[in-house]
Amino acid sequence: MNAPCLVRCLCLAAVTVAPLDGRDIRVELFSGKNISALTLEAGNGSLRICGPPRRNRCFEVKASAQAHCVALSASIRCTSGDRVEEFRIASFVAREPFRLTAATGAQGAASTPAVALRSAEALPAARGLRVIASIGLEDYVTGVLAGEAATLKNPEALAAMAVVARSWAERSRGRHRAEGFDFCSLTHCQFLRMPAETTIGSSPAAEAARKTEGRVLEYHGKLADTYYGACCGGVTEAAGEVWRDRHAAYLTNVNDPYCVRSEQAHWQQTLSLENIENVLRATGGESFHGPLRHVVIESRTVSGRARALRLVGSGPQKIDANEFRFALNRALGWNTLKSSLYNIERRGDTLVFTGRGLGHGVGLCQAGAEQMGQMGIGFEGILAHYFPGTTLGSLSGQEDARFLSSEHFEMVFPARQERLVPTALEVLEAQRRKLGPRADVLPTRIRVRTWQTTADFIHAMRQPGWVAGTNDGRAIDLQPLDLLKRKGILESTLRHELTHLVVRRLRAADVPRWYEEGLVLFLTGEPVESESRALDRHRSLELCLTEPRSESEMRAAYALALDRVRELARRKGEAALWQALGRPSPEDLRWFKSPP
Repeated sequence: MNAPCLVRCLCLAAVTVAPLDGRDIRVELFSGKNISALTLEAGNGSLRICGPPRRNRCFEVKASAQAHCVALSASIRCTSGDRVEEFRIASFVAREPFRLTAATGAQGAASTPAVALRSAEALPAARGLRVIASIGLEDYVTGVLAGEAATLKNPEALAAMAVVARSWAERSRGRHRAEGFDFCSLTHCQFLRMPAETTIGSSPAAEAARKTEGRVLEYHGKLADTYYGACCGGVTEAAGEVWRDRHAAYLTNVNDPYCVRSEQAHWQQTLSLENIENVLRATGGESFHGPLRHVVIESRTVSGRARALRLVGSGPQKIDANEFRFALNRALGWNTLKSSLYNIERRGDTLVFTGRGLGHGVGLCQAGAEQMGQMGIGFEGILAHYFPGTTLGSLSGQEDARFLSSEHFEMVFPARQERLVPTALEVLEAQRRKLGPRADVLPTRIRVRTWQTTADFIHAMRQPGWVAGTNDGRAIDLQPLDLLKRKGILESTLRHELTHLVVRRLRAADVPRWYEEGLVLFLTGEPVESESRALDRHRSLELCLTEPRSESEMRAAYALALDRVRELARRKGEAALWQALGRPSPEDLRWFKSPP
């Protein structure tokens, strides 16, 4: 590994960095919907559609082209251009993210929002198609935050939610194992809202996932059983009061003065006795003896929530308060009774429920977490408040993972590499200053992670061993610092990856990737030595660079990209390079497409 950094740096765009444990989560998308057809649009790279592995029948959808798959009685027919194939199970795999949209309802009258994916499969189901996607853990957490925590604005509250959602996912993997996947995309598991685009601009949810990447809650060294709700109304509920098999010392009653400012902290609902009686009859059948005259709270939990109710009719009858609330909400709307923390008053033929909170009240209270974050309390303090006795752990497999920050960078590293971290941070800060005003497009704080071993880097980042570093436009991952130091490429790798972050954020959508790579090499002054014969005449420069078949091919592609950028700089000057990157003229676009 004596070559310079540039031939080792394959910077691939991604939704987020790969999951720390290298395992994807299998999620059923569009759960509960009748899917009749799928539309797939390839991204910057090609998309492969294949049948079952043993038959290995595949075809390729070119970059930016579309494919359509429809449900038949026991198979799936996929078409793209003149190509038509029928599969029992169809798998979709791409190196660059592709967009998937599902047609739902009668004869595909409606369609779902598009989602951006790298790997998915479709198979016949009782009602059309079932779509199962393989999603990295951090992408899954980002999607859960978008679905379950859309009301949260404070970064620390979102970070706390990210830890809770990640912990639940790791502890609950295989919840739908019998059906062939881990989780559905509904609230039965965690409500998932995957992004439609894989743009570099990061959402608050993605930032929260990245900030807490791999962090989980533990209790006595084991994954904690984590729950959350919208608003606890001033006190959280013990899990055993809601689910008898979920008792845990850290899922207990916690006084919460922070959530009382929430809109959901206080509520009132008026229901007619007749409506309630009709619901109870539909739910309990002949076991209910009417007419209903009143509902009285028979007992409460320690938190003050109703535990058991007495139905006053022709004969008294008890009912579990949670069952009562769920029955009314199923029949009359899911926010009819927002919680079980209420009082009941009879007024004529109606009952007035005056209550606090929204949801079951177990675990993290989102309304309270938002207020705590606004008061300057970090996500660690928020988690300690709602899950007393738990500690923060890591899924990275690096038991001695440590953190060190500079003004603009946070480095995550194994303890044995600590001596090189200050130097690495100095190099990054110096390169940021050298980039001048263009560095203003970077995030306020960039996470840089270095791995314990090359094997760990390859496993987690899914990159070949010749790659020294990779970035997704927002964060940087590196092979071990001491290895890069021994090879003499530590500083050049750091400069290369940081410059990539800037160039990628400024690159216009219609500018090819090879130009981005060549410009980074030009700006960092990295030499490239290669043999042009390593390039296949039948493969484009873009394909050789984004999907290299060997290290020599990638090196040759980098060298050619650098030569072309140098040519443009000689003809028009360095300022023209930036112009072509961010606002290419028609002449620039023609030059990008011209043969080398």
